[in-house]
Amino acid sequence: MVAIAVVGIGLFVGLHKTEVKHVYPKVNITVPVSNGYVNPNATIGIAIQNARIMTLVVKTQSGTIIQGKLVSSQGDSTNKLKLYKWTPVQWMAWDTKFDLSLKARGGEPALTLSKNVSFQTPLEPLPAGTVNITVSPSKGQQVGMGATWVVQFSTPIPVSLQQEILSRLNTTESIVDPVGWHWWSQTEVDGRPENFWPLNENATLSVNLDGLVLNGQRLVTSQVQSSFTVVNQHLTKISALTDQMQVYNGNQLLYTFPVSLGRSGFQTISGTLVVLYKEPVVFMNSATIGFPGIYAENVYLDVAISTDGYYIHSAPWDVYDHGHYNVSFGCVEQNPDHAQWFYNFSQPGDVVIISGTSLQANEAQNGEGDWNIPWSQFQPA
Repeated sequence: MVAIAVVGIGLFVGLHKTEVKHVYPKVNITVPVSNGYVNPNATIGIAIQNARIMTLVVKTQSGTIIQGKLVSSQGDSTNKLKLYKWTPVQWMAWDTKFDLSLKARGGEPALTLSKNVSFQTPLEPLPAGTVNITVSPSKGQQVGMGATWVVQFSTPIPVSLQQEILSRLNTTESIVDPVGWHWWSQTEVDGRPENFWPLNENATLSVNLDGLVLNGQRLVTSQVQSSFTVVNQHLTKISALTDQMQVYNGNQLLYTFPVSLGRSGFQTISGTLVVLYKEPVVFMNSATIGFPGIYAENVYLDVAISTDGYYIHSAPWDVYDHGHYNVSFGCVEQNPDHAQWFYNFSQPGDVVIISGTSLQANEAQNGEGDWNIPWSQFQPA
């Protein structure tokens, strides 16, 4: 007998780990920004891949929801890309910050994806307007210690905007001496330090109203710069009681001159004044003060100490009254020699303090308020 051997063939199957393929959702948001801003009627682009939009909300940062339209623009079916455009139903507000929040869901396994974008609309484009600005002292002027900034506007500034204007008055001082401001009218604001300027002070002022909305116009080219240097510490004290005028340079008394001030009914103003300008000759007419026919003649060596017509000037016609009687019609009279010296000595911004009369210097009556109201009435810029 022949033995037959049977060989068993075993079948072995190799087991391989199955790889799981993930598909991720993608979202891209395109906001059309120009110079940092987005137009109120802008169209925002949205690209979605492997997902669908669940929610899309545009709202202001204060919480107001903006209604918009989401329109499918085009897509690519091969890579499951969908493109959309979002536009506001009505124009979004000007000068406002917005947040866009989008949630999409998709992919394998399914995921929820959130995207957030912030943007801002620009200031509303208004018709352009210009306000002319005049600043005194003028640029580069040399002045005395009592000089004040005087800023005048060609257009009245409403009270509601005056604080904003103050924030646009930028001053620098070489010797730290903070400046305060006081509105005398809707067209004038003046500035000064608490005390007189120190010697050698270099002060600058920059006024820039560009971008401010005034009377329905957005201001352009409404700016100006000025500067001055304090070159002396001149102080003149004049008394209507003694009819004497004392002239100081710093603490040094230079001269005492006899003078004559205003007669009864025509008092000279008392208070802290400053030299505004000087003129070699001024035609003075009593009709300008309501009394025609009293005088009308040229007066020489005139140092102006008020916007209301008060001068220190030469008066050769009544020299013998100087130092004894008050006979002028409001000005401070000197004899010709003293007047010539004082005229040459004086500089805009020099301080003149007059005392002994009942007519007090103030803005309402004679235009001289800056050094005659307390510092507490001045505001910081």
